[in-house]
Amino acid sequence: MGLFNIFKSLVSSTKKLDVNKLPSQGLFYREDFSIKIKKADIEDIIDYEHKFDKTNLIKSIDCIKKVVNKNVILSEGYSYMDIKSVDIIFIFLEIVKHTNNKDIIVPYVNKIGKEDFVSFGTDNFNYFKFDDYMENYDPVKDEFLIDDYRFSLPSIGVETALTDYLATKTDDEEIKRLNKASYNFMFFLGYKNWLSFSEIDNLLYIFNEDLDTEELDKIKRIVEIFKGIVGYSLIVDGEEVEVRSKINLQDIWKS
Repeated sequence: MGLFNIFKSLVSSTKKLDVNKLPSQGLFYREDFSIKIKKADIEDIIDYEHKFDKTNLIKSIDCIKKVVNKNVILSEGYSYMDIKSVDIIFIFLEIVKHTNNKDIIVPYVNKIGKEDFVSFGTDNFNYFKFDDYMENYDPVKDEFLIDDYRFSLPSIGVETALTDYLATKTDDEEIKRLNKASYNFMFFLGYKNWLSFSEIDNLLYIFNEDLDTEELDKIKRIVEIFKGIVGYSLIVDGEEVEVRSKINLQDIWKS
């Protein structure tokens, strides 16, 4: 093995992530789902820094997704599309840490009003408290059964399919209608990792037109219960430190 290959093998070393310590806490994945990350290539970083635009949310999220897609290794039978969307930014930050071989430091104001710093990681991540709802958890299907509805978290595949669907809409009236629509159906799709446009049409109709008010209220209440899962924050000395606005994602590789 030549020097170049030895160096490349060291640089591309993998790290296994604990699925139970992702924001989803592993509750919505099958038992055999596992994930490893590798170090991002210099080409990945250059592409990210060239295309990242903090004024364009969709474009910026696409940059993050691309890095994750290229630098995860999943257990056999799974693809990037199976990852729950709530875990994507967390995995991205783990890839950055692994690539740079150092922590991501988050600034915050401490209890005495002075600026302080804390490392982003599993030790202080503010995980959603599922304890009160575990009696409703189905460990076979990895869903929460509440009021006869099976709650899960949407995969990145479902989220991508919906984004692609909405991007095809150009009619002003249709866009207005879709802007007012509820997309709560995303939380009741189990392991689904993709949707066709016709499936999206059907789900939009069912969850906006077909179900009566009582059922729609049930669905809304269930989604509301778990809304805290999507929040990224840390716990420092018993205080919550919000993360997303404090991490400079544009210059994340330089931090």
